[in-house]
Amino acid sequence: MLKHIEMGLLNDYYGGLLTDYQQKVIKGYYDEDKSLNELASELNVSRQAVFDTLKRAEEKLLNFEAKLGLVRKISNLTAEIEKVMNASDAGSKKTLGNILERIKEI
Repeated sequence: MLKHIEMGLLNDYYGGLLTDYQQKVIKGYYDEDKSLNELASELNVSRQAVFDTLKRAEEKLLNFEAKLGLVRKISNLTAEIEKVMNASDAGSKKTLGNILERIKEI
């Protein structure tokens, strides 16, 4: 289950950098919870072709994160802001909450 969450999150950030075909496979497998056989049938290709595409797309997403680190950086910033919010007064909490919401929109 953790891999599904991780790939979904990476796809949210970097999915636009994949080919259209890779995006369909990643979205179908992780977001729509389709099996390799279902995707193969829909895309009119072999199960092995879907599997290979899925693995290549996963590698690309992981590579993008390794090089750019957006998910890690935003997660760290979010955690720091939440920590400060817990120790702040009401006015500061509101300001930090607004910043946190803007970060989450990225």
